[in-house]
Amino acid sequence: MENSETLKILKETIDKLKITKENLREMRKTNKTFPRQTNTRILDAFQSFAQFDRAPIWMMRQAGRYLPEFKEIMKNRDFFDACQDPFIAAEITLQPIKQFEIDAAIIFSDILTLPKAMGMEIIMDKEKGPVIKNKLETIDDINRIKSPDPESLEHVYDALYLTRQALQGKQTLIGFCGAPFTVFSYMVEGETSKMFLKTKKWLYQYTQETRKVLDLIAKESAQYLINQVKEGGAQVIQIFDSFAGQIPSIDYKEFVIPSLRILLEEFKQECPTTPLIMFAKDQNGVEVILTFLKMYLGETPLVDGFQLDSNVSDEVLIKIIESDRTIQGNLEPGVLYGTQQILKKRVSQMIEKLQTTRRYIINLSHGLTPDHEVEKVRLFIQESIRQSKLFKVREVLE
Repeated sequence: MENSETLKILKETIDKLKITKENLREMRKTNKTFPRQTNTRILDAFQSFAQFDRAPIWMMRQAGRYLPEFKEIMKNRDFFDACQDPFIAAEITLQPIKQFEIDAAIIFSDILTLPKAMGMEIIMDKEKGPVIKNKLETIDDINRIKSPDPESLEHVYDALYLTRQALQGKQTLIGFCGAPFTVFSYMVEGETSKMFLKTKKWLYQYTQETRKVLDLIAKESAQYLINQVKEGGAQVIQIFDSFAGQIPSIDYKEFVIPSLRILLEEFKQECPTTPLIMFAKDQNGVEVILTFLKMYLGETPLVDGFQLDSNVSDEVLIKIIESDRTIQGNLEPGVLYGTQQILKKRVSQMIEKLQTTRRYIINLSHGLTPDHEVEKVRLFIQESIRQSKLFKVREVLE
C-alpha cells in the first residue's frame, strides 16, 4: 500500500472502506455497490429533455503533466508502472477533481494499455512519447498479436472501481480505449509520426491483412470496454481515434469504419444503456458523421455523442442536433495560452453556438498539454460555467 503522503486524495476512501492491495480485487468482484449519483449533469446530457442548471464540463487529458501534484507523484515513477498501479492511477485521476469544478473524471490510463496486453513491448520515452519496440514490420509479424490474458487488464478495472468509490457520486466516471485504426498505426509506426507512411503502406498494399488486424483490435477493444463498465463501474465510454485524420474520409469510411462498427456493436450488445462518445480527430466532416449517425443496433444508436474539433462546420452541428445525439467540445486548447480577454471571448462564442442543444458537454477540441497554466485552465472552467448559466437564464426569460 502506498503511504498516506502519496495517496492524499484517495486515502479517505481507502480508510473508510478498509481497502488494501490484498483485498481490492476481491472487494471489486463481490461488491458492485457504488455511492448514489448526486451530480447527473454528464449523464443528463445524453437525455433530450433532462432539466439542467448549466452545461456539464470536463477536459481531455485533465489528469496530466500541467498539474504540479502530477509531476510530484510521477517524479520517480515510470508512466506505465503508474498506470498499472490502481491506487496511483486512481489518485492521479482524482487530482483535477480536487482542483476544479468539473463534472467528470476520466480514468488515468493510456490508449496503448490494450495493445501492451496484446503483446506489444511499449516504453514511454521522455522525448518521443510511447515507443513500441517490437512494431509490426512484415505480414508475418501479425502472428505475434494475441488476445490479452484477462489478468493483464484487471488493474484498469481496479482503478476504475477505486475511483468510482472515491467520487462519491459527485462526478461521472469515464472509461476509454483507443480506436482500432489509431492503435494499429502505433503498432506499425512504432511511435507517433508526421506522415504515417508505414500505416498507409499497410492500408493500401496489405489491405486484407490490415483489415484482419483492425477487426482483431476491435473485438478485443469491445470486451475491454464492456469490462470497464461491468467490472470497473465506468458510467460513460469514449473512443479515441487520435490519428483518424491521417487518411482521407473516403478511405476512413471504407477501411476504418467497418472495424469500428464491430467494436460499437459488440459493446452495445452488452452495454446498451451506457453512453458512448466517438472522437474521430479531424474526421468531423459531414460524410463521416452521417455514417456514424446511421449506425444502429436495433433501436439503439451505436454512437450517443461526438467529441468535436474546433473547426467543425455548422452543417455537421445541425446534423448531430437533428439526430438527437450529444455534442462534446470544442474549444481549441491553444486559446488557453492567450490573454484572459481572448479566452473569455472564445468561450462565449463556443457557448453561444453549441448550447443551443441541451445535449451538450463543454470540453476542448483535444487535450491539455504540459505547458498549460493551471490558472488558465481554472479560468476556462469558471468562465464556461458562468457563460453556461447565463445562457440558461436567458433561455428561461425568453
